[in-house]
Amino acid sequence: MNTIQFDIFDQDQLSEHITIGASVYSCPEVIDPDHLRWKHLQNPYGSSTSISLRNEFGVLIGRSFIQPRTFWVTPFASCCGATITDLVIMPAERSAESLIGMTRAIKSPEGVDVVVHTSNDNSDLIYRKLFKFPVAFTLTAIGLPLRVSNILKSYFTNQVLIKVVELLVSPWRLVLGASALIMGAVCGIRLAAQPTADVMSEIFEEYRQHAGSHFERGQHFLEWRFSSGPLFNGKIEWVWSQGQCVGYLAFKRVVLGGLDIFVILDVVLRRRLTLQEGIALKFIAARLAIDSSCDAIFTLVNLESPALKWLKGFPFFHIPDRHLPHPTPIFIHASNEHRSLEKQADVFFTLADLDYF
Repeated sequence: MNTIQFDIFDQDQLSEHITIGASVYSCPEVIDPDHLRWKHLQNPYGSSTSISLRNEFGVLIGRSFIQPRTFWVTPFASCCGATITDLVIMPAERSAESLIGMTRAIKSPEGVDVVVHTSNDNSDLIYRKLFKFPVAFTLTAIGLPLRVSNILKSYFTNQVLIKVVELLVSPWRLVLGASALIMGAVCGIRLAAQPTADVMSEIFEEYRQHAGSHFERGQHFLEWRFSSGPLFNGKIEWVWSQGQCVGYLAFKRVVLGGLDIFVILDVVLRRRLTLQEGIALKFIAARLAIDSSCDAIFTLVNLESPALKWLKGFPFFHIPDRHLPHPTPIFIHASNEHRSLEKQADVFFTLADLDYF
């Protein structure tokens, strides 16, 4: 008879988790031992807990991870939060019973007040249809095309036509670059050196005052999430306005479907941007992507968050879910004390809070 138990992940369990991951996936995000150590052992908020499905002989045949992270409910009150990642069940062991048991286990793990997770095409049927989990909010895709030749190759085979269109739209990049310089100068927005540790602490403190409910950001989180991993590293550019560092823009280059994509992972600011400052920062991000020879900009964020609404609109475009592999609904399960979070639509949430990149 199969059983489900909660195991604090440690080095000794690494081999069996790689084995079960390899039964379904071959990508390094699932089977690379250094990545698993980074993700589930080196997290500054503590080691992950494995929801372990084992057979009658104690062999691991399924698992998902509870990855801990502090969650701020208000600027003055935090609780123990977590995200659910890396669900895998060996193909030969999949059954309705095992899927139901694993799904029930993620709702209220001991010692965790707020559990956040998303779904894919397969798990969405279980979460929404079977368990009827309410969706707290859905992440919105935003993008900006920069180099159309690689994009058009997916739709057209006529190389002459593609080159002509690329020549016609190439001034678009010049316009974006010039706009970044002009808007940045007008608004006083620019990218400059990393501030001191004390200034960074001020930024995170002031960010917490206006961001609403959110997973915590801090210096240790930045180092772990964007700098220390073997696969998921990004780059951070610090944003300055009128001589003051106001926050950071985190991003990385990712090849998706043959396109070189500039992915915005996170944007944390000590205050709300004005309309003009927000447009200027979007143009500056476009200039960074152009300088890196990227084909497009892409991000997924919760635009219901007041602190992220500035990402909406010109020059960025909304990307409908039908153009994505699948939608990104966010489910929240909370203890009785924080039950209202399960329907809170304005949580600050970016790609830094997921394990997509």
